Amino acid sequence: MRDQPRGEDLLASAEALLRDELLPALPADKRQAGLMIARALGIAARQLQNGEAPERQELASLARLLAPTSETSETSETSETAALRQQLQRANRQFGQLIRSGAADAGESRTQVVRHLLHIARQRVAESNPRYLADSSR
Repeated sequence: MRDQPRGEDLLASAEALLRDELLPALPADKRQAGLMIARALGIAARQLQNGEAPERQELASLARLLAPTSETSETSETSETAALRQQLQRANRQFGQLIRSGAADAGESRTQVVRHLLHIARQRVAESNPRYLADSSR
């Protein structure tokens, strides 16, 4: 077991310190760089907190969408992150081909594709800019 605080907690603390104490003291021409660093720390903290779960969910969703033509397979809990990301890349390429071919243009296929894309977009925004979702109730 890792010591406390964990990595994501350290990143969140560093982000808060940077935003609350250091940014106000920076000269105006350096604030944008400070904000970019703070945002990167926040994204990294959320990604660490979420782990591989979003990628596994995306892969499972793609596997359902691509079932008739898919070569993707479920990833075991012990698989390495690199293998998961390779599978996800292959599945996303197949997904793109499915869309380009027009096979998902109508009916239930279209509904499933739209649902998948909205879910993935929301998940990515939740990691990169969670205040956007909270502020707009989207």
